[in-house]
Amino acid sequence: MSNPFPGLQPPFSRERSLNFYSTTSSNSLPATLFPATVCDVDSFFLPHHDPKRFLELELSTPKLDKLFRHLWLAGLARPSRPLHRQKLIGRTILVTENPHEHLIWFETYIFIKPLPEFLLNFDFWQDHICSDIGLYKAARGLLLSYAWLVRHQSDLRIAKEAGLLHKNIEWSQWTLFLQDCLSHINPEILDDVSDRYQFGELRLTRLNMLYRLSGGSLDHFVRGYISYSTWYRAFFSRNFAWLLAIFATFSLLLSAMQVGLSTKTLTDSSWFHNVSYGFTVTSIVVAILSAFLISIVWLVLFCYYIRSTLLYHRRTMLKRERLREPMSSG
Repeated sequence: MSNPFPGLQPPFSRERSLNFYSTTSSNSLPATLFPATVCDVDSFFLPHHDPKRFLELELSTPKLDKLFRHLWLAGLARPSRPLHRQKLIGRTILVTENPHEHLIWFETYIFIKPLPEFLLNFDFWQDHICSDIGLYKAARGLLLSYAWLVRHQSDLRIAKEAGLLHKNIEWSQWTLFLQDCLSHINPEILDDVSDRYQFGELRLTRLNMLYRLSGGSLDHFVRGYISYSTWYRAFFSRNFAWLLAIFATFSLLLSAMQVGLSTKTLTDSSWFHNVSYGFTVTSIVVAILSAFLISIVWLVLFCYYIRSTLLYHRRTMLKRERLREPMSSG
């Protein structure tokens, strides 16, 4: 494969390459290097038939790159904590194969993508990554993130136990490999990695907010950056829990006013009577409007999911019919 970017080279030397598979030629891929099949949105394809498409799904983070100017709201522009610190602050490591979810944290969980074995292979970089500047920067960024995550022997043990790194990597191999990588990737300037890796850990709740406010489709607004459970109860508990705090405050104030009206000092106070009356009416109005708002949101969500499910069903059936036509005609 000719390289349209001859200046791009793997971020490590051939001598430091960690090869856990072998090939008979530079362009042949072992059968177990890629998954047998991969899902891209709602369609399956075979990675060995379309390696470039697979690598884009495996490495690229276009959603985060588009949000780059606003990512400071979701995280700090500094390296991620190493794995042993993640454990120390009580976070559970959840393995994800989606690069968009790599180093995203939520409450006591952090999503981490395993480091693909092919990114440790010099020949693979030359044959499949150095020919695409976007893939090149994304792959360098993912490598850099593991320089952040695995800094100590304890981090390497955790990475192996969690299935993030190949089980046969030794500490001496890893340190020499990283030293070579960091001599090619400037960890201070970071101008040779994709925009997402200008930041380390990113908070999911703020990413959802940024993704919803960045425009786009109704689907983006409803589902956010990462779609949670589609149960209505889960949705309302996440987005309307603050109403419980408001109602609890209103209940406490109304109880206090009722007690105040029973005292001799406040019983004769016209000012306190007016305030109590106004607050009581306000509480009733807020309760009615809140119930109305929740009902409207539920109705909109119900209609949205029904419509999106119906459209998806029709689109899938139409696609299958089109695929059947040439087979039946043959």
